[in-house]
Amino acid sequence: AGEAPIHYKWGYLDGHLTRWRCRDLDEVYLELHPAKVIVEEEELASVLEEAKAFVSFLAETGLLDPVSDDPEMLLDHLDRIEARFRRNMADTSRYSFGKRFWLAAAAEGVQPDDEKAVRSFMEAFNARPLAEREAVLGRTPQVKPDRGTGRFTPPGTRPRPKHSSSSRRRGR
Repeated sequence: AGEAPIHYKWGYLDGHLTRWRCRDLDEVYLELHPAKVIVEEEELASVLEEAKAFVSFLAETGLLDPVSDDPEMLLDHLDRIEARFRRNMADTSRYSFGKRFWLAAAAEGVQPDDEKAVRSFMEAFNARPLAEREAVLGRTPQVKPDRGTGRFTPPGTRPRPKHSSSSRRRGR
């Protein structure tokens, strides 16, 4: 338990793995999960149960950062956002390109661990006309060469902060 909140807190939020606030839970479970994570409907409850177990673990072991929201408040908040979490997870407009792509592959029977099938699907998908690819992935964003990084961030997903390569090497 705790793999998902740790992954998203580290990779997309502030990186403080033991500091949790209600707004962090909102970003992870109402924005990032709907954009990036594929979960069967019958397994949605287990996602928030994992979050509750993680918060409880941090609180019980004394690892929850003192500037975090109260653990009971965090647990109550997870209960309060469950209906929104379920709605957001079902809202295809929130899906990232990657999630849309993997859902299309799964719909054609491609298993993510079957490298040959994935490669074949990717080649066939990329050979499709642009209109067919956009029907699956959504419209291709127009990124101006002099502005932006060329990356697309789905709605509701905060972009990663820009760090200089020297600060990354120093571990900051």
